[in-house]
Amino acid sequence: MTKTQFFDSVEAARAHIDATDETVPSFADGIRGVDLGDNAATMAFLTPQLLRVEQAVYMAKYPDANYAEFVPVDTSGSIWQAGSVFYSGDIVGKAEWFNAASDDMPYADFSKTQFLQENHMAAIGYKWNRQDLERGAQLGQDVLSQKAGAATKTAERFIHKVATTGDGVKYTTGFFNDATHTSIAAGATIAASNPDAIVAIINAALGKVEVDTKETFQANTVALPIAVYNDMATRRMTDTNMTVLAYVLANSIVPNLTIKKTRHLTTSMKAYANTAEVHRFHLPGGGHQFGPAWQKGSYSWEVPGIMATGGYECRIPKAIVTSTGVAS
Repeated sequence: MTKTQFFDSVEAARAHIDATDETVPSFADGIRGVDLGDNAATMAFLTPQLLRVEQAVYMAKYPDANYAEFVPVDTSGSIWQAGSVFYSGDIVGKAEWFNAASDDMPYADFSKTQFLQENHMAAIGYKWNRQDLERGAQLGQDVLSQKAGAATKTAERFIHKVATTGDGVKYTTGFFNDATHTSIAAGATIAASNPDAIVAIINAALGKVEVDTKETFQANTVALPIAVYNDMATRRMTDTNMTVLAYVLANSIVPNLTIKKTRHLTTSMKAYANTAEVHRFHLPGGGHQFGPAWQKGSYSWEVPGIMATGGYECRIPKAIVTSTGVAS
């Protein structure tokens, strides 16, 4: 049985190997070529000898970029287009009582208003050099995929922020904080309300859409704060075996209702007609796109990445109702 020995320095270990241990010539030969005065070189040699290197890189976790679950996304056009023009139209004229002998016929007509939606470009790419590739190969890691993935994830987070709350530069607001939406007061928080009162709060917001748009639109989606959603999903409805959430889905005043929870709402909820006619997020070209790689220097390369967006746009504010005070 070989007795374990300990040394107080690398130099002492190497001296012992040179003097007594002929069974590990590869280690002895290798360490003789290492400048022990160079800490980086010493660690580069010892790490693969003494430690197991995990090839997986543990990345920080980020919330999903799920903006498309709440807002229709318009990807028409290309990232190079300056924007788009659309028209809003209405009929004018009024029918009047008429005598066949008269010559003052009332006439109807059509009016339209032009609107301009402007796109703005953003960019995030990645770069690498020969050293990145060589060191990645030593660790068994795909450096290029990691860098490309980082750029893609960063672009997704940027687009999500613009769509949901705005970026504060080109677009001050997004869907969740758009001030043009109709606002009503819930009257009481969900947590402080009994199950029947909770149903009434939800239905009041849903009904507001239908009333305000004179039955031309009907809400089909409700967005709730996470805490409110979880409360409704775990509380039992009066005199039933259903949760409040299940009861609302099955018995709300509108059919085929969808209820979602989101981190972007904390004290209010939204009930709205989630259609492209009511609102949309402009993402021409479909979002982030990488360009061709190009060599910047003798041992360095770069891959550009660009995207364009026209931001969040609400065309029918009365079809989106924000019910404030559902949580404290």
